[in-house]
Amino acid sequence: MIRAAAPMIDAAHDRVRELYGSAIGRSKYELVTPALVLDRDILLANLEFMESQLPALHARLRGHVKNHKSPHIARLQLEHGAFGLCAATIWEAIVMVRAGADDVLIANQLVDPHKRRAAALLAREAKITVNVDDAGDAEALSAAAVAAGSTLGVLVEVDTGMHRAGVDAPAEALAVARRVQELPGLRMEGLSGYEGHCSLEMDHDRRHELQAAAMGYFVEVADLLEANGILCPTLSAAGTATAFWTGADPRITELQLGSYATMDDYHFLMEPRFRKASAAVVTVISRRKDRLVLNLGKKTFGAADVGAIPAYPRIVGHEGLKPYRFDEEHATYEADPSCELRVGDVVDFHLGYTPFAVNYFDAYFVVEGETVSDVWPIMPRGPLDGGLLAMIEAGR
Repeated sequence: MIRAAAPMIDAAHDRVRELYGSAIGRSKYELVTPALVLDRDILLANLEFMESQLPALHARLRGHVKNHKSPHIARLQLEHGAFGLCAATIWEAIVMVRAGADDVLIANQLVDPHKRRAAALLAREAKITVNVDDAGDAEALSAAAVAAGSTLGVLVEVDTGMHRAGVDAPAEALAVARRVQELPGLRMEGLSGYEGHCSLEMDHDRRHELQAAAMGYFVEVADLLEANGILCPTLSAAGTATAFWTGADPRITELQLGSYATMDDYHFLMEPRFRKASAAVVTVISRRKDRLVLNLGKKTFGAADVGAIPAYPRIVGHEGLKPYRFDEEHATYEADPSCELRVGDVVDFHLGYTPFAVNYFDAYFVVEGETVSDVWPIMPRGPLDGGLLAMIEAGR
């Protein structure tokens, strides 16, 4: 069920339309560059394709929002097959509950007492689930939930090979799960086991081998817990690059997918069935005999080098141009005199890694064809709360 959006979402939408609404009805190539552009038709096609694949999968879809940070895209994910949402931060979770979601997983450890309290307060309004991999963290989360008079769902995070967060061994998972089960204000939901390391492998068959090994181990941990009387109704995993393998596993219950919606050059290398809905429009600001320079850089577009495979952003229509260097505000490409691009030309520019880009821009220019039809806010931006903490503390 999708609830009506809260006034803060409408207010954010009104604000970006007030700031940038003069672009509506005009060509995207008339925008002040660099600008972040979202092709509505491609976005909807991606969402509809994923929705069409769900009946063949065992797992349900939980739409991740970290890659777009858009309440509007999140609502479309919920309208196209997602039963709930997934967030990387408590701030994203607050915004998405305000956008109308009633089931949000924060796929991270909160730890900071202010963030724990914010999650506990948010759990009064919607079903909120949090990752935990430490008994002490669970105890503090329990105290926050009790103080707020709410109940938080908990997934014990298992390191399935990414070597980031997550318990290191099945016995440790059992110990943390037992402690979670004992604590008031917490509801033991199951396990989280994102196999993100598989998305670092560009070779299709090798990536499948890694995914199968990761999920095999993940299920073994769940079997140990259930053999010891701890039910795991939820086994949550996957990313866009492993979605269809993991989603077909009869033991996995939900998929944490985000990049499928808007895509970028990095994920497209592994899952080209989804098209790139998000891009930037940029301007050639310098042209030398052997190179050209665009007016956006590392702060803006997010280049991601993965092993020997550079997932660098590409100029649409000039994908063969080799990057020379990416600086803070400049993207420099090798270009001999045969390249027709000149100073002042405005071009489309595919993003290397969308989650980086959305931390820079404050809005999407939504386009249909080449025409801007709306402006959608990006929120929250960056790592800080932007006033969300004070808002939820005040009960707004």
